[in-house]
Amino acid sequence: GLKTDPARLLGPRLSGSNLYFIGMMGSGKTVVGDNVARRMGNYNFLDTDQIIEKATGVTIPEIFKQEGEESFRQIEGQILDSVHAYVRCVVSTGGGIVQRMENWSKLQTGIVVWLDVPPEIIMRRLEGEGTEHRPLLQTEDPLQTLKDLLEQRKEKYSQADVRIEVEEHMDTNEVADAVVKELHDFIDDNPPAWKMAKAKAQAEGLDWVQ
Repeated sequence: GLKTDPARLLGPRLSGSNLYFIGMMGSGKTVVGDNVARRMGNYNFLDTDQIIEKATGVTIPEIFKQEGEESFRQIEGQILDSVHAYVRCVVSTGGGIVQRMENWSKLQTGIVVWLDVPPEIIMRRLEGEGTEHRPLLQTEDPLQTLKDLLEQRKEKYSQADVRIEVEEHMDTNEVADAVVKELHDFIDDNPPAWKMAKAKAQAEGLDWVQ
């Protein structure tokens, strides 16, 4: 018989909670997030960078050039504010979104997935597509810049609920498969509060919920 894609079974188990993809630029948050959302079937995909460009009518490099990074981070925070009010969304975020405390608390309302990709792999990917639309990489040594950025953010990234270590040979589908598998494991290990209360009650011999 046909096997059901395990991604299809994620939606009901998430009870509407959003999935937030975090990680460095070029780590694949947009393509992987979109892939996972499509496969889930009942979740919408949102990309905070795309929403910012639509809302402001200018590209992100232009925002950085005209207004500076701080201004971009403020807009990003406002977008996250409106997005986190939705349910049943897979959201890919900007690489630096984790650096503001108030953003982190909003990400925590859903399940946070870190796509952990070594800087060397990211650099090879970005060289393929060009780095001119990556404002933070307009430096003498983009690879070193990536390593420095990762160093600054690693402590925050590592607080994600699910960490996917992406290797060179993995394509989008394989990374998405790993995300789906790890999410199922995470939900298995972290049942919602009512399930825990029910299990506790049953253990204590109170048969209050069938």
